[in-house]
Amino acid sequence: MTPDAIVNLITTVGFPIVCCGGLGWWVKYTTDKEREERLKMSEEHRNEMKEVTQALNNNNLALNNNTLVIQKLCEKLDRE
Repeated sequence: MTPDAIVNLITTVGFPIVCCGGLGWWVKYTTDKEREERLKMSEEHRNEMKEVTQALNNNNLALNNNTLVIQKLCEKLDRE
C-alpha cells in the first residue's frame, strides 16, 4: 500500500474506529461498575438475611410456646 492509500484509509475509517473503541470502553466501564454494585448489594442482602434468620431462630422457641398457649386456651374455651 502506498502512503496516500494508508492516509486515505485512516481518514475514511479512523473516526468510526475511534468511536467504536470509546464506546467499547464505556460499555466495559459501566458494566464493571454495575457488577461491583450488584455484588455489594448482594453481600448486604446476604448479611441482612443472616440477621433475620438468627432473629427468627432465637424467637422460634417463643413462637412455638405462644402457639402452644393459644392452642391450650382454645381447648379450654371450647370446653366451656
